[in-house]
Amino acid sequence: MKNATLLVQRLLMNAHVIMESFTLQWWTCIGAVAAVIGLLLYLPFQFDWAKGSNYPKIIATVLMINLLIENAYALNLGKWSMQNNLPLHMCGLAGLMCMSLLFRFNYLLAHFAFYWGTTGGIHSLLTPEFDLGMQGIFFYSYFISHGGLIFTSLFILIHKDFRPDKHSWLSIFLLTQLAALTVGLFNWVSGANYMYLIKPPIAENPLIMGPWPWYILIFEVLAVLHFWGLYKLSRLFK
Repeated sequence: MKNATLLVQRLLMNAHVIMESFTLQWWTCIGAVAAVIGLLLYLPFQFDWAKGSNYPKIIATVLMINLLIENAYALNLGKWSMQNNLPLHMCGLAGLMCMSLLFRFNYLLAHFAFYWGTTGGIHSLLTPEFDLGMQGIFFYSYFISHGGLIFTSLFILIHKDFRPDKHSWLSIFLLTQLAALTVGLFNWVSGANYMYLIKPPIAENPLIMGPWPWYILIFEVLAVLHFWGLYKLSRLFK
């Protein structure tokens, strides 16, 4: 059983591919994502059809279709697995919340989407790690899904007048521990590595330091700082 679990973990890590930051390919992808986000945020200021409740629902539908196509593509390639394709990374969980939030705004859900989505989206775009590989649709799906996290966070700030509650950064951090514990138990049972609780990411991120479990403790400190910093920035947002 132990050997089988180790084999699964090696196969999962072998599927991971990174994109080197600040290369021409990286700048092209980041520029395209930023341009699309900027355009989608700008449209409600100019067109009446983008000011209504259907506009965010359309974007949520696109994000949902992207997720379904990604999973269907993995199934077609024979690469779908419970250990690697469930939306149990922080970005995956935030993505589900963002889609739900765009369909129907919820104040509590907005806090999770804001803190998790912004933190996960920024780091995933700055130091891309494709946990399903870069083959075909996986490449485009990665940027669509993570760009959707950033878009949703900015959309609720700009067009929904959302501002996180005082001390919400700490509340979300504490609830993140419960989510991590739940996902960690699933990892232990299934041999998965969601939220990178078993092995660190291979992304070239200077904030990833040390072997297990030390890098997780560093993640915890960084999460507190990120959430606190996002809260402070949100108070300055006009």
